[in-house]
Amino acid sequence: MTEEQDGPRRPPVDGPTVMGPSTGHLHGPTPQEPTLPADATAGADEEPTLPEPTPPPTFPDGPTVATSIDEATLAEPTAPATTWPYGPTMGTPVVIPAEPDEPTAAVVDESPTTTGPTVASWPLDELLPPPPTDLVWRPDTPEPPPRPHHPAYYIALGAAVVLVVALVAAAALATVVRPTRQVAGTARPAQAIPEITTPSTEPPTTTTPPPRRPDGPADHPLSTSTARMADATCALPRFDLPDEAQAAFYTAAKTCADDAWGGVLAEAGLDGRVEVVTVTDTVRTSSCGEITPESPATQCDGTVYMTPAHLRDTERNGRYPGRYFGVFLREYARALQFTTGLAETAADVDGAEERLARQATCMAGIASGAMANRGAVDANITGEIGDRLSSVDAPPDAKAWLDKGAQARTLDACNTWT
Repeated sequence: MTEEQDGPRRPPVDGPTVMGPSTGHLHGPTPQEPTLPADATAGADEEPTLPEPTPPPTFPDGPTVATSIDEATLAEPTAPATTWPYGPTMGTPVVIPAEPDEPTAAVVDESPTTTGPTVASWPLDELLPPPPTDLVWRPDTPEPPPRPHHPAYYIALGAAVVLVVALVAAAALATVVRPTRQVAGTARPAQAIPEITTPSTEPPTTTTPPPRRPDGPADHPLSTSTARMADATCALPRFDLPDEAQAAFYTAAKTCADDAWGGVLAEAGLDGRVEVVTVTDTVRTSSCGEITPESPATQCDGTVYMTPAHLRDTERNGRYPGRYFGVFLREYARALQFTTGLAETAADVDGAEERLARQATCMAGIASGAMANRGAVDANITGEIGDRLSSVDAPPDAKAWLDKGAQARTLDACNTWT
């Protein structure tokens, strides 16, 4: 390297150059080299001329450096201190010109600052992040256990489980054990083939006698029922003597009797259906024999036979409809005795015919009392019924039994078997 590139050669120094480092980091620009006077290089024997001492600078935050004649004069910094962004602030080293025989020492201003290093007029400690605090280990907080259920919850749950198990067991048992029902009769073998019967082509018998009751006529419902006949309104046509007019009269009378007796028989548990036939000019043959227009009115096997000629010509009842109507009500009661089975139970009783006649007269009084003063049955017809049934072909005490039935209007009032 040439001298022109390096600049003027620096005079040699008798001793080593000592640097006085300051506390802190050594950063920043290289200290300025001391400037020697121009004539210092002229001769080594001449003493160097020292510059005039400069008053020490006043530092606001540090002490003032004083100089002494007896001591080496320190060169004060001519340039302001350089503020470094990192590290402490160093004072500018001052080169003290030394004697030729003494080494040149560079002194560095080590005056401390009160606020520490500054960066852009702010304290560095405000820009730096705070030091980390000590890490404290904290255990994870466990989640609280679930709230226990109320005892009633477990009781209800257990009851529901027991109920479900019981239902399942009942269903399983029902599929295994099938209900059985006992049936009366004799069991047939499983391999027996049932007999096939051919249906009969003959029509069934419509009229069959009622089964014979083990009890006597005194215990028959027709003699013991307390059912009371309700009020009945009977509509009868205008009565006239010819056969055809009488036939129409008896047809209407049957309707009145059926309506009046229907409720009483049903309440007594009986079913007595009565038929009515008017005999005019044809002889009727029945199980009771031949019935002609001149025969008395009668009943046979539950059928009432009315004979207009006999009632008009033989008995001479005239134009009194109550007398004809009374005979019809008595024979209707005799037909009920047959259809309900009472007549058959009384077949072996002594004096059965007379007792049956009294009971029939009383039953005619029941119907007469239920129809009295209602509809076509006025007081005249009611009186004519009593006169006819208590005088002609009447049993003893017919009047008393007729009145008893009309007043009580119950079947037990006509029990002539006790």
